[in-house]
Amino acid sequence: MPLIDAHVHLTGNFFPMNPCPNSGRYDMLLELMDSVGVDKAVILPVVGPRSPDNNAECARLARSYPDRLVTLTDVQLHEPDSAAQVGRARNQFGAVGISYYPSGEVDWMLEPESEKLWEAYKANDLVCNLQIQPPNYPILLELARRYPEIRFASNHMGLPVQGGLKPDDATYGGLFEAASLPNLFVKISAFYAAAVDSWDFHCPQALAFFASLLKGLGPEKLLWGSDWPPVGNHITYKQSLEIVRTLAPDMDDQSRALVLGETAMKVYKIS
Repeated sequence: MPLIDAHVHLTGNFFPMNPCPNSGRYDMLLELMDSVGVDKAVILPVVGPRSPDNNAECARLARSYPDRLVTLTDVQLHEPDSAAQVGRARNQFGAVGISYYPSGEVDWMLEPESEKLWEAYKANDLVCNLQIQPPNYPILLELARRYPEIRFASNHMGLPVQGGLKPDDATYGGLFEAASLPNLFVKISAFYAAAVDSWDFHCPQALAFFASLLKGLGPEKLLWGSDWPPVGNHITYKQSLEIVRTLAPDMDDQSRALVLGETAMKVYKIS
């Protein structure tokens, strides 16, 4: 069974972990992956004042370790030249997708002016990886309907706590409509963000969100990610994996294989 970590960050010193030195080093990640049997990881660059060249940095690492790492490219999709950046991402950085963390509403993604952006995604066969909260679920769902050729992935279980969802929400804020959309997927990542106590990897609330997604969407729509290195502020890398591998209820071997690797391989077209 392949084990794919679908959500990691790599840089010399990952800002959210400061003042811990060298917290985002690639060699530390590879050592952690080896220690628990993870075969490959998907990098989400974080371009900012402290890491302005992270797209290029992550591309170099993915090219240096092609059997262990693949990378996305960080693009600010709201910028005027975003379509051109998306169009260059595969050739320039070897990217398999684009990572974007929007702030506020994302209705503009459905406007005619954004059509060239989605054409760039389609032309380059790139995954659209978004950090989406419940208020923006309708936009994400409409994008998946409107652009069936594009694969969409939502981070961190859709950030249910940040959006005020409860584990017993019968529709998961409407996100369960994605069950009928073959191109929309949800990451079981940053488990700590859905927990009452972020250090408690046995947290019933977080496990209940996971169980709800498993039932409402099915394992073929879910993919595990650790969110390393930020996860280290809360639980260990091994614990982030064992949540799915040993703790998750109502998972047979086939479901576990899908969530822990096979879905990620399909979404990002990696082997």
